[in-house]
Amino acid sequence: MIMAKQFFQSWLPSPEKVSNMKFLRIFGQKTLNPVLWYVNRKSITRAIFVGTFFGLLPIPFHSVFIVMAVLLFEVNLPISLMLAWLSNPLTLAPILYIGFWFGAHIYHVHMINKKMLLGVLHQISRWITHFGHGHIDLSLAKILISGLIVEAFVFATILYIVTEVFWRWMVIRNWKNRTGHKNKKTLYKNSSSCLKLNCYFGSLDFIYTSATLST
Repeated sequence: MIMAKQFFQSWLPSPEKVSNMKFLRIFGQKTLNPVLWYVNRKSITRAIFVGTFFGLLPIPFHSVFIVMAVLLFEVNLPISLMLAWLSNPLTLAPILYIGFWFGAHIYHVHMINKKMLLGVLHQISRWITHFGHGHIDLSLAKILISGLIVEAFVFATILYIVTEVFWRWMVIRNWKNRTGHKNKKTLYKNSSSCLKLNCYFGSLDFIYTSATLST
């Protein structure tokens, strides 16, 4: 019987592995706060929201933003950092497409093709890496950035709710299993007691009958 806490602990990286991440050094001793390593419903569900939200934003140094949010809201650090890998070369294209789909619906514009989408991403990347210098199509960038933020919020909320429901389901299931086990033990004890009493009264009956026949 696996508890919800044990289930999530089995998926978390070791504290040593997390502590060895070089970029965490910029935060000093703050990441060693025991609160950031707790495994409970509140800490895990909020950590999944934080990690998913920033993990789905294809921006530079999003792991740093995750740690900043973890320190601010005091949620589980390891699971938040695990979700930073949601943005990777394999998921980038669908993340951008869904983000622009949300943005297109927000601003009531038509979807752009793949070439234009990658062009906007390239412009944004150059603008960020050159610290605000470089050409950027603000009209398209605004649509994409707004859509990405909405996309990240929607999926983070969905995963938050799913984790909350899953945690509560595991708690209820374990409680029912424990209650059922206790009821079985109680029933077994009662059955044993009844059997002993039946044997006792049966013996008395036999002795009484034998004595009556003798007389």
